[in-house]
Amino acid sequence: AMTPLDSHFAAADLLGADEASGRAVLVELAGALEASADIESKAFSDCSYLSCKAVGVQLRFKPPAAQGGRVDVVFLYNEDVDGFSQFRAGQLPEGLEWSQKSKDVIFMLGEPSDKYGGGRFAPIGISYETLGVDIQFKEKSWEDEQNPMAFVSIFRALEPSHGLCQLCGKLASFRCGLCKHQRYCSSKCQKEDWSKHQKECTGFEKAPAIKEGVELMLPRCQQVSSRPQPSRHEKEELALDSMD
Repeated sequence: AMTPLDSHFAAADLLGADEASGRAVLVELAGALEASADIESKAFSDCSYLSCKAVGVQLRFKPPAAQGGRVDVVFLYNEDVDGFSQFRAGQLPEGLEWSQKSKDVIFMLGEPSDKYGGGRFAPIGISYETLGVDIQFKEKSWEDEQNPMAFVSIFRALEPSHGLCQLCGKLASFRCGLCKHQRYCSSKCQKEDWSKHQKECTGFEKAPAIKEGVELMLPRCQQVSSRPQPSRHEKEELALDSMD
């Protein structure tokens, strides 16, 4: 079995790399681990992937590498997930360890900024946008506190206020229907913040007939998630902005 490398490899260092650099790093990691250097590539209309399953790493390029794309997400895999070996070439981000379960992750990193998946078909996942980390778990139930990690996605961290709810800090899918600037995750947070926001809402100044308590959101179409997905989940999606 492979053992962890005594190296300073950090997956985040691959963000922004071109295809040649990304491929070279994967080959180097495979050599250091005495693992197979077979590299698989997949291309889609808006992105492409390089995968070295023997070292548990997949790189996403956006736009596709053939169009000059750079790495925007690095996926680190756990054992027995889509044929990948467990990533052991360096440390996981934020002090995570593969032995940790879903309860351990949330206890250590706190409440995530977004949650996704669950139900009959989709494994659950959580996101920490301001840390630049998503964690996908293997099982589908939110009630399972011992859900093992499937893979970790590493991407450019968002600024603390970028794209997040003004009130609670979760991922924002809506914005004020009047000023188009203040962002919220739900109408609940928007309503709770309204007594404060109306004093500075430029749109409210132009619509004096609107009474307090009237719905000011425009959730006509739920914004399609831009969450980074590994290649097996890639599909064509029309991005709709719920906040225009």
